[in-house]
Amino acid sequence: LNKNGATDSLIHSLDLRKDVFNIPIDTLVNLWVTRFGNEWVDLEAVIDGDDFFLNAYKRLKQMGLLEQHYLTDRARYVCRKPE
Repeated sequence: LNKNGATDSLIHSLDLRKDVFNIPIDTLVNLWVTRFGNEWVDLEAVIDGDDFFLNAYKRLKQMGLLEQHYLTDRARYVCRKPE
């Protein structure tokens, strides 16, 4: 997380060597939905200590498959996989 509470969704060359970038995208989407469903999820819960889902978030976000919003009343970012 950066100082504003958002995570960097940019992908670096070293990230491409990780398993998450070798998984077919439809399988990655199914893993995301199995873990988080289609509900809004606190972004900190997604990335807190879970390297796989941090990189899954990056890949899905870059492909436009996740929505992300900042909740001003909670001062938190949330994301979800739309149905």
